Amino acid sequence: MRDRGSLVAALWTLVAVGLVGAARVMWWYWPGSFFDGVTSHVWAALAWDAAHGVFYRPLLGPDGYGGTRYMPLLFLLHALLIRWHVDLVASGIALMQGSVVAAAAALCAALRVADVPRRLAWPLAGTLWATVLFQRYCTDLRADYLAAALALVGAALAQGAVSEPRSWRLVGAAGACALAALTKMTAVLFVVPIVVSLVAARRRDLAARFAAGTVALVVVAAGAAERASAGRFLENIAATISGGMVVSDLRHTIPKFAQELVADPFVSVPFAIAVACWYRAARDRRLGFAHIYFAGVALVTIAVFTSPGIVANQLVDLELSSTLVVGVALANGDFSRRVAAWIYAGLAVLLAAISIPLPRIPSVIGTLQAQGPRQRAVVQAVHDGFLPPGARYLSTDPGVAILAGQRPVVLDAFSLDRFVRDGTPAGRDVERRIRAREFDVVVLRDTSAFVHDMNAGDRDPASDAATVRYWAEQPGPLAQLIRTTYEIRAVRRPFVILAAKQTGP
Repeated sequence: MRDRGSLVAALWTLVAVGLVGAARVMWWYWPGSFFDGVTSHVWAALAWDAAHGVFYRPLLGPDGYGGTRYMPLLFLLHALLIRWHVDLVASGIALMQGSVVAAAAALCAALRVADVPRRLAWPLAGTLWATVLFQRYCTDLRADYLAAALALVGAALAQGAVSEPRSWRLVGAAGACALAALTKMTAVLFVVPIVVSLVAARRRDLAARFAAGTVALVVVAAGAAERASAGRFLENIAATISGGMVVSDLRHTIPKFAQELVADPFVSVPFAIAVACWYRAARDRRLGFAHIYFAGVALVTIAVFTSPGIVANQLVDLELSSTLVVGVALANGDFSRRVAAWIYAGLAVLLAAISIPLPRIPSVIGTLQAQGPRQRAVVQAVHDGFLPPGARYLSTDPGVAILAGQRPVVLDAFSLDRFVRDGTPAGRDVERRIRAREFDVVVLRDTSAFVHDMNAGDRDPASDAATVRYWAEQPGPLAQLIRTTYEIRAVRRPFVILAAKQTGP
């Protein structure tokens, strides 16, 4: 009993430190700022389009360039809030944080279905807030937490149907998994470990009905999205689903996965514990629902890292499934509660050091303070100083347009970069327009190259070196294409403003 009390105390301490650290990040960053990452602005641009009657724009159209592999549920919810006149950024923050709450609730429900006592289930679910991963995405809008929540709810309902066979549980499980797939494409793959766990529980009838129901719902939902988008939904998915992956990317999969995992000890430590507990359960032939779901999620997560552009947000499902296995191991006595208490207490101390932050310790708040806040006033200053009414401009960050109430020319620069590389119609069109200098201004995102704002007349060794470093950090074909025709005229962090190079004498 004493060991359990120490463990619960350590867990709640970690949760409290996580909440305080995240609150500090958000208090410093919001309000008055826009989303930190360009990816968040892609999600917001999809919502802005939908709120203004465009559900998935074409890859090449009169309004610019589309192309995205993002699924619609999150941005349709965002569009609904925008239609209700809720501020675009504020509604995005609410959706993001609501998704995390949903994920914690789903984890708690799954732990209870796996017979983990409430006293352990609640604080274990709360550790979702106690990660570097969560602090990193306090300033962004992503679909990962919502998709993970829906998939885990589906898994918990399906497992609950084994011991308490009621039709509503299976229908709910299929519906939750279909919604997860409509939130994040790869979430549909989590149907496989759920089916395997049902088969392992000797309920092949439930497995067959669940699989058939989920597939049917996904097909119907995809058909509805295709019809609602006038045929653009599948066009977008087909053009972008691979993310530009090639065979040579396979060799980078494990290193990329390991790098992102090790960078967040609050995910990697539970993962390591879960792997050890999974191995012990497999050796003793005691693999249950939690172990099978964890193995499936781990395999899917590693496979996802094959695709270019994948970063730490893909670890959310792995974090939830790892904690689920840890909870089951603690409840069954397969993992020492005393050891667990020391581990989670140590994680609480480490998270406190990161959140303060202490010198020479990498931290989210330290990185944000170094780069400076992303004030919405900067977007207005860019428009006032460089983008007068009627100006033709291209921005690789759609936030420059949507935060000014305008439709962006480029929806997703990552996809357009691929189109340029592959020579698709959209890629050839933007290349022609850039070479013809059809855009008066081009706005790119800054990297760490520029440490302060800069104007065209600032010609000194420091600014020249920063310019050279900036272009070296822009390896994509789209940026290099822009570089041949446009030159940097100003920096308004985090934006770099370019105008066409002079061609005459």
